[in-house]
Amino acid sequence: MINLKEIKDLQKKGEFKKAKKLYLEILKKDTNNFEVLALLGATLVQLKEYKQAIEFLQKAVEINSNIPSIYNNLGVAYTKLQNYEESIKNLEKALNLNNKYYGAYNNLGTNFKMLRQYKKAFENYKKAIQLNHNYYEAYNNMGILLSQINNYNESIKCFDKAIELNGNYIDAFQNKASAHTLNKNYNLAIKIYENLKDLDSKNIFLYDDKILFNKIIICDWDNFENLSLSLEKNIEKKDFFPFNFLYFIDEPKLIKSCIKIFNRRSNSINTFKNININNNKKIILAYYSADFKEHAVARLIASVLENHNKNDFELIGFHFSERNDDSMTDRIKKSFNKFYDVREFTDKKLINFSRELKIDIAVDLSGYTRGSRSDIFQHRVAPIQINYLGYPGTMGGQMDYIIADHNLIPPNSREFYFEKIIYMPDCYQPYDSNLIINNNNYPIKEFELIKSKFKFCCLNNCSKINPLIFNSWMNILKKTQNSVLCLLKTNEIMEKNLINEASKKGINSDRIVFIPYLGQNYDYEMHLQRFKLCNLFLDTFPYGGHTTASEALSNGLPIISIYGKSFQSRVALSLLKNLKLEELIMKNLEEYENYAIQMANEPEKLNQIKSKLLLQKKNTNTFNAKIYTDNLEKAYKKVYHMHLNKVDSNHIYI
Repeated sequence: MINLKEIKDLQKKGEFKKAKKLYLEILKKDTNNFEVLALLGATLVQLKEYKQAIEFLQKAVEINSNIPSIYNNLGVAYTKLQNYEESIKNLEKALNLNNKYYGAYNNLGTNFKMLRQYKKAFENYKKAIQLNHNYYEAYNNMGILLSQINNYNESIKCFDKAIELNGNYIDAFQNKASAHTLNKNYNLAIKIYENLKDLDSKNIFLYDDKILFNKIIICDWDNFENLSLSLEKNIEKKDFFPFNFLYFIDEPKLIKSCIKIFNRRSNSINTFKNININNNKKIILAYYSADFKEHAVARLIASVLENHNKNDFELIGFHFSERNDDSMTDRIKKSFNKFYDVREFTDKKLINFSRELKIDIAVDLSGYTRGSRSDIFQHRVAPIQINYLGYPGTMGGQMDYIIADHNLIPPNSREFYFEKIIYMPDCYQPYDSNLIINNNNYPIKEFELIKSKFKFCCLNNCSKINPLIFNSWMNILKKTQNSVLCLLKTNEIMEKNLINEASKKGINSDRIVFIPYLGQNYDYEMHLQRFKLCNLFLDTFPYGGHTTASEALSNGLPIISIYGKSFQSRVALSLLKNLKLEELIMKNLEEYENYAIQMANEPEKLNQIKSKLLLQKKNTNTFNAKIYTDNLEKAYKKVYHMHLNKVDSNHIYI
């Protein structure tokens, strides 16, 4: 005879599969055993078998509807299935039966957080803590909430309290480190992740990823090679955030593996694959973005949106920026027929709303970048889904197409992309040719001090700088005595670290000029003027300049770039080839260094390159947004009609 006490002991020990099997055996003989139904439901929640858990918990409720813990477990199961409204109903029933049930308040807070009702979430976490001052999980959840609304200092206090109550609470340590990163306290984040490698030793490689990412931001290259090798070796063990890999990986096969593992988080890929396309007079085209604000993506896409043919396309914009709106938001908003601020939408609500609008083509402008809503595309919001512009690489099988060009993705690289390729005839990257430039001369004090110097520059984000490319820059400076290197200063620590690295190479600190990061809502014309004051742009590798490369070239500044195998390493290559400036494309670091030195020592040759660049700006389509948009619309129409006529998707050539 099965002993119920022994099964409960198995459950307490975490042997949930054994407990489940034995509970089911009891129910075969006694189908309405209330206690077993309730215990089995709780066990299934632990096993993450949420639909089955709900089935047994509901049966228990039908027998006895006065037990708060059953409603709480139902609430947890519904939360995990993202049915937050049903979860809230059950948790409120639990609280009606026991208004001091602090666990239910905590779970209720989580549902309101997921629904982006942050005030209600905060109130419920606060109530849970008032009822149980030692409730470290609630402190952790409140910390997550505060971090989500960018209140990092207060969130860190909550994580500290959770850790004080439970010194081995790994989640709280992880969340605290993440909050420090978001609050730009990178060294503090690194220290916590280093400690976590001891506390949670089975996941050392996971923390190596976090440590490396924080170190990259501040140009701290201590142990850089070992950390990057650790990640490459363990890429198939964990769902690393794909964007972080682009900074140091130039192997498309490895990048594809990372995406494959990352997308296992969702089991809903290609749900609603057969969603019907609409045979409308106009193609309903939707753009989804976290960057409809002063941002590189907005700068690139603005003219395309303004040039779209509204007779053929109905344009819908979905806006979910984490930041406040600005003048760029206002400009972009005017380009759409319909513009929706969906920042308060849950993923489920956004998916359903998108389907209700009967969108034909959904374009993700964010991909795997901060603030993105990439998970919605796993559930399919439109019959045709396109990966474009915001994320430089493959996203996975949930996307039907990626927009690129022949230089970015040559035939021998197609196998490393889940999507079919839409090949644009020129460079894949658009340009804001509607931008009005007043040609004001801004006094920039950093440049006033170096007027007589030859100014190499790299105004890419400092995260793209690595030991290999920096060493090349130092070699270039050694061999060009009257030169300086201008870099974008994105934080104080990176400046100190790079000066220290330069010193190791025998380069004085006055040879490196740090140009202040202009921050949010900056004067874009002042930003562009910086390019005009420099002589030669030195690109990074493997993650090269994208928008920055376009800005440099469009303002007459030559850029030399090394091309690799990956998407993120070939954008400058694409721009230069389209401008017929192949002489600025380098195969390796040796060529790169020699060419830069030659340009600094032979001003006439550099002037010839600049003259050629100015000529090719006029003679090619590289910076012509109208022609670019016409070609993009041809691609959209082609994939639309292929889908409408049930033609299998294939690579598209425009």
